[in-house]
Amino acid sequence: LEFPFWFFLLVFLSIVLYMADTFLVTEWRTKFFKSMNTKDSNYVQKATDSLINFETVKYFNAGEHEEKRYMQALQEYKLANI
Repeated sequence: LEFPFWFFLLVFLSIVLYMADTFLVTEWRTKFFKSMNTKDSNYVQKATDSLINFETVKYFNAGEHEEKRYMQALQEYKLANI
């Protein structure tokens, strides 16, 4: 069974275009995942910090301040996650 040369070129070009497209889309998506992971770490860090330092937050009556910090970080994460 023998195929014409143009068939080889068509298959080869399809594979090369698929590989290039996969690489470019992966690189494009990576920046969104990095941003999302950074924002995720930020809001988890704020929650953990508030819980570990619970007594200090209560002593200085900073519960409302910590809640605002956490909610802002969570909102940033939600926007990055869309």
